[in-house]
Amino acid sequence: MSRHLGLDVGGTNLKWAVIERDAEPRLLKTGRLPTDTRGGEQSVVRQLLDVAQSIFSEVEGIESVGVGMPGVLDPAAGVTRFIPNIPGQWDGVQVTGEMTGAVKKPARLINDARAFALAEHGLGAGRGATSMLGITLGTGVGGGLILGGRLYLGHEGTAGEFGHQTILPDGPRCNCGNQGCLEALARADAIAAACGQPSVEESVVAARAGDRRAQQGFRDVGRYLGIGASNVVVLVSVDRIVIGGGVAAAGEILLEPIRQEIRRRVHVTDVERIRVVCGELGTWAGAIGAALHGSA
Repeated sequence: MSRHLGLDVGGTNLKWAVIERDAEPRLLKTGRLPTDTRGGEQSVVRQLLDVAQSIFSEVEGIESVGVGMPGVLDPAAGVTRFIPNIPGQWDGVQVTGEMTGAVKKPARLINDARAFALAEHGLGAGRGATSMLGITLGTGVGGGLILGGRLYLGHEGTAGEFGHQTILPDGPRCNCGNQGCLEALARADAIAAACGQPSVEESVVAARAGDRRAQQGFRDVGRYLGIGASNVVVLVSVDRIVIGGGVAAAGEILLEPIRQEIRRRVHVTDVERIRVVCGELGTWAGAIGAALHGSA
């Protein structure tokens, strides 16, 4: 039996989870607090270290730390490169070296969407899948790939960037610099605009109440997501697709158009074997996945 800490840093909250690993991983303890962004990257990293040290003093036997963060990272070096939704100058900020120094245990860095995929595969809706695509829908569109039962990270941990595949060659410009990325078409503000509502939450309410524009908006976004998912299915033949993030609360309003598009476009494998489901771990998925990554 071993214990591992995972930290999930977002622009609003910092969440943490302690897991125990034996034959199967088990969630032991969780917590959250507002992210301290007042001093930019310095206050965020300082808070990370303080939280980790506090948990180490409360929970015995923690052997590693995983840190999940959004944006572009260099996991091998333990350094951040570009984080758009957390204030600060993030290019070149050392995270894992600082963490190891603070708690005297090994630390690893992982993109938050990759952490989501790892968590759902280990403890959530992806259990038992040999290959899985994890999709996070929120301010952006993220992803992670499980291939052969293991998280596939690729060069510098960048594999699985589901939201940055081109769907419309001359579509809207994405924050990454490309045009027509899936993220530009299916992130939260794009969904709200497609539904004619101020927010995704209000879009879901309107669609469920029968608002035709909102319903059409989810069908359109589901189609784009389905095209992206079909590309992944054809390329690497995943047998499960797990969707998380705030937008996943739309449930079947969004999932069924994705399934329909996959059935329409994939003809090289049996699409009936592919399950498209919502994640099961909710807000804790990122922290759990970070803990699993740290324990690997």
